[in-house]
Amino acid sequence: MARPRKFDQERVLEQAMNCFWERGYTATSMKHLEASTGLVPSSLYNGFGSKDGLFAASVEHYIDRVVRQRVAFYLQGPYLSGKNKGQDDPLAGIEAFYYDCFEGPEGRIGSGCLLINISTELGPRDKAIRKVVVSGMRLVERSLSEALTRAQQLGLLDASVDTKARAQHLGLLLNGMLVQARVSENNRWLNVAMDNVRSLLH
Repeated sequence: MARPRKFDQERVLEQAMNCFWERGYTATSMKHLEASTGLVPSSLYNGFGSKDGLFAASVEHYIDRVVRQRVAFYLQGPYLSGKNKGQDDPLAGIEAFYYDCFEGPEGRIGSGCLLINISTELGPRDKAIRKVVVSGMRLVERSLSEALTRAQQLGLLDASVDTKARAQHLGLLLNGMLVQARVSENNRWLNVAMDNVRSLLH
């Protein structure tokens, strides 16, 4: 009979996620995970099997609790904007989505995105990680396309714009920005990058 878990799994996954997000997979030791979650090794192993098991669960938690929630709030609308008198403004939603993507653990802009971080660290040699990362990217790209289409329907974006191609362009730009956030010593670049984002929204 399996031993019942004696910890809050959501809280543990949140803390482990933040640890991997900040440090990366390789640099995160079991000692780091014990410190961040407050659990002893036996509890972590009983709950998740291994560091790999906890990492996989943490990445799924990130997609569910960060990516999906962020996408739902900003891109899947309606997004109510003061700039458009409280009406649905998908373009303002996209802009706000981009800014929010740079809020990592404890609001630090340099944390980047967990999916992008692990794609550059593990993606070249780990097919399972590549699959998860691609699924997250596709979710964002589809949602960007849907938001752009909604903007067209509302008369906020020219009807001639190919929303799928524009969403792909925006997605690639976002990925590059998230890498830049990870390596930059300051955030002065963000305003310039956001000007490029806005140029694709009008």
